[in-house]
Amino acid sequence: MPHRTQYTIALMICLMITCSVNASVQNCELPLSLVGSRILIGINGMHAPTNAKAGNLQALTFTSTQIQDMNMTTGEASKGQYQYNRLTPGIGLLEVKLTEGPEPAIYREILVCKTALTGKFIFSQIQGTIQPDVRQDSGDYIIQIDFTQ
Repeated sequence: MPHRTQYTIALMICLMITCSVNASVQNCELPLSLVGSRILIGINGMHAPTNAKAGNLQALTFTSTQIQDMNMTTGEASKGQYQYNRLTPGIGLLEVKLTEGPEPAIYREILVCKTALTGKFIFSQIQGTIQPDVRQDSGDYIIQIDFTQ
């Protein structure tokens, strides 16, 4: 019987940890607006032909109508337009059209919060200047609210 009691205690501890992690994720909320904010994005470091920016750090800065995308690894910057929608309290959709070279880069990022200011993202590009121009990346993000103040 002592073995069964240890198993029950271990199971209860695992359930408590799982419930607390789920509760913290369920209680996180993305901002309603990104105006005046900056998002730092760490792109997955696994190099692959479809992950042209593997391991890079990007800084996205937002005004009411414009986005600036700065590659913190190379120093290259692009500007463009964006639209942000918080789909649920914990999931947001960022749609971007950057002006780069002869044709724009168009992509979407799905943000999934872990806390109010951190989480994971999935990047899906449908047009761009870096080949392959249709690709996906993923990684982590940190939001800095009221960056301009």
